[in-house]
Amino acid sequence: MKKVFKALLVVGGTALAAHFGFKAYKRISGIAKLSKSLPEFLNNVFGEVPRVAINRSLNTIAIRIGYSQEIIDTHDDIESTVREYIDDFYPDLAKCAIDIDVYDPGMDEDMDEYEDEMEEDEPETDD
Repeated sequence: MKKVFKALLVVGGTALAAHFGFKAYKRISGIAKLSKSLPEFLNNVFGEVPRVAINRSLNTIAIRIGYSQEIIDTHDDIESTVREYIDDFYPDLAKCAIDIDVYDPGMDEDMDEYEDEMEEDEPETDD
């Protein structure tokens, strides 16, 4: 009788691990597909190829979309468009919490240049 319970426990544990492994695989492959298809979709909708960065933590997906300031000013529905796209084509990813950040990549470059200039202007000290 102990052998039967042990076998059931092993089979049940293996099935549970396989189930969660398959779910994790589907989410990771979905993110890989999303990172390839999202820039193309946004290019077709808004007419400009954005910078897209996707990061996934345990149950949250963070998407950063970089558009020029002109596109951001004229289209205020970028975030909702991305959410609808994910809901329609990637329902497994839609179950996670999705944080979407639309930014101007030119502003980041300006800040990087400013920080580099500030580092160059600092006096060197000999300790």
